[in-house]
Amino acid sequence: MALSALPEVFNEVELVINPKEFADRKSVEAEIKKLCLSAKPRGLAMVVTGHYMRIEDLHKSLSRLQKGKSQSVGRTEISPVNQDSSRRRPATPIPPAEPVDVDPLVMDYISKKHSQKLDSMKKTGVSIDKNRRVHFRSLYPGEQGNVHAQFTRERFITFYQKIATGLETKACQLNTSQMQVLDTFPELLVTCKSHNRQIYQLTGSFLSLEGFEQSLRSSPKRYSQKYSQISQVGTARASASSPPVQQNQPNDKEEICCICLDTLDKSKSKTLDKCKHTFCRDCLKRAFEIKPVCPTCGVIYGALKGTQPDGGSMRITVEPSFLPGYERYGTIVIHYYIPDGTQGDEHPNPGKPYDGAARPAYLPDSKEGKKVCSLLKQAFDQRLIFTIGISSTTGRSNVVTWNDIHHKTSRTGGPTGYGYPDPDYLKRVQDELKAKGIC
Repeated sequence: MALSALPEVFNEVELVINPKEFADRKSVEAEIKKLCLSAKPRGLAMVVTGHYMRIEDLHKSLSRLQKGKSQSVGRTEISPVNQDSSRRRPATPIPPAEPVDVDPLVMDYISKKHSQKLDSMKKTGVSIDKNRRVHFRSLYPGEQGNVHAQFTRERFITFYQKIATGLETKACQLNTSQMQVLDTFPELLVTCKSHNRQIYQLTGSFLSLEGFEQSLRSSPKRYSQKYSQISQVGTARASASSPPVQQNQPNDKEEICCICLDTLDKSKSKTLDKCKHTFCRDCLKRAFEIKPVCPTCGVIYGALKGTQPDGGSMRITVEPSFLPGYERYGTIVIHYYIPDGTQGDEHPNPGKPYDGAARPAYLPDSKEGKKVCSLLKQAFDQRLIFTIGISSTTGRSNVVTWNDIHHKTSRTGGPTGYGYPDPDYLKRVQDELKAKGIC
């Protein structure tokens, strides 16, 4: 089902704060300043206006400061701001948040492996009903409650998309000794499909599933022996005061390949240049075919290739107008374009069509801004800028979406409005690119 986009009214909202509900007014003012916001008086109250995401962050921060630490900020009220009118309320009332259709398998994984994340969303005063369709019902009455529900809906879609686009399932027949290795893969969800035949369904990321299979390639007997040895090492570390146990642990931490958990044969092993971790040469080769990173510490070796659809373009222009915070420079405008197409084997639904996208992005035409633009071009060439998944704004599936490298898609709005001013953005995005081996 195609879901409607969030209303334009959410570009800006206001928070009305009753200072009497707080023990220390200065702490309230500090939280407002921390988020680069400012307050104006309205009678005995304080009114803070800004992008809805930043206002919601402030609301959560003030909830922790309030006397009694209740879930709502005393008599505060979050209200949409109608930018075309001096009236505080918009002419059109804010509708209830629309439900989001979800995959039961993905939702089951999120509920069991990311329950804390779901609980944190509920703390904003919203009840989330989980099934094939997720409903967002606010605990607040009226229009204010609808605002809270809409906030939570958008956060949920962003989180759901991140999990769903990388989730896979695999059926395995496992004996008792093979089940032991699952303790080293806590991110995998295990569901028993047949007790008699020892068939289990494993749900998790592609890398976790592949790592688990590689661990099972060693013989069950040798793996059982090595697992016992690893357990003894863990016991020795937990009981450092017992010298006899410590003497039984391996002298060389690298004598076990952490991929297959088998003893390393020095003639058939390889030590990585940067991090100095050692693995079986064949295990490392298979791991690098999946992703060229150290399986132990994540250091990148070689160039990552993403799942961005082919056939797109990245056009760059420069405009004389400046961005807030960079008044001395012009503006670099990046025009991304990914056409419609058919999903490949690396995408969530191979063979199905996907909707393309056209996206702008803005950078200051400064020395650092030009450097970031060059790095983004490299990331685009390595297919890392976009992927195929669920839209965080409409909830539609099989569409081109951003892929964990943050962009400024608005000239204004600040950090939470995907715009400027944001003095730390250029550094943050370089850190994100560096994590993918682009620097």
